[in-house]
Amino acid sequence: MESAVGSGFDAAAPRGEYVRETGLDAFYPKLARLGHEERLDAGAVLWKEGDPGDSVAFLREGTLEVVNEAAEAEEVVLRILEAGTVVGEISTDGSNRSATVRAHTPCLILKVPAPAFRQFARQEPEFLERLFWTQVDRVRSLTREVARTHRRAITDELTRLYNHGFFRRRLEIEIDRARETGDQLSLVLFDIDLFKNYNDTYGHEEGNEVLVDVARIMKGIGRRADIIARYGGEEFVALLYGASGEEAHTFAETVRRAVETHPFAEAPGREARRVTISGGCATFPQPAGSEDELIKIADERLYQAKAQGRNRVVA
Repeated sequence: MESAVGSGFDAAAPRGEYVRETGLDAFYPKLARLGHEERLDAGAVLWKEGDPGDSVAFLREGTLEVVNEAAEAEEVVLRILEAGTVVGEISTDGSNRSATVRAHTPCLILKVPAPAFRQFARQEPEFLERLFWTQVDRVRSLTREVARTHRRAITDELTRLYNHGFFRRRLEIEIDRARETGDQLSLVLFDIDLFKNYNDTYGHEEGNEVLVDVARIMKGIGRRADIIARYGGEEFVALLYGASGEEAHTFAETVRRAVETHPFAEAPGREARRVTISGGCATFPQPAGSEDELIKIADERLYQAKAQGRNRVVA
């Protein structure tokens, strides 16, 4: 990814003041002798992804945007570069550009050939150090953003539990691990009893609060390594690696009792509402010999719990 030198641009501040704050003004006169200034209209491309890294740009005025294409060929703006920024230095090692850079607004840039820029960086240790620490900051920022993006991708937005897609991927992985090690694992499917009636009576916002509370209860009871996810709607699932059928039943019963006794929608002057939950348990490798059988058996037992009067666990 293209990187940048510079920080904290105040659009209302004079450009010279901004450059002095970053300390790059001391280097610009020397850089200016190595390259030439160009003006770019808004939308003009400085370079495209895959182009050779034959130059470096110092942004004097305006803003540039770093653009990439997602796997679906949709354009993604990775970041906006502001005045006082050096861009493109990573590609001066002879590699190709990792992203497209174009003018977000009308720009004035200083373009320096890559060999001259490399020589300049070797002769100016302070400048090279600024480039290094900027890269450190960029890597840290990128790492945080990747972590946030990953969490969003695997997490249910409402309950903050894992989502259904992540659960299915982990189930496949854990089944393979259990086959190799001879371990067992158990799965519990839960469903909130008569949840549609609760929604119809009290409204979807209060129904969402019930979902959040149930998720919190399950997470509090589960072990650190357990995969607890929202399966869909008012259904939840717990993947318990290394747990026997008896241990899964104990876990499910603990959840059921905690939900049954939890004071939902408790508020001053209002009686707390009662919510119950039903569950079905299954264990690998017996009686379930595959991930599909594990889900199927747990689902059948959940259905049995519902048919037998709800607020119970069938294992």
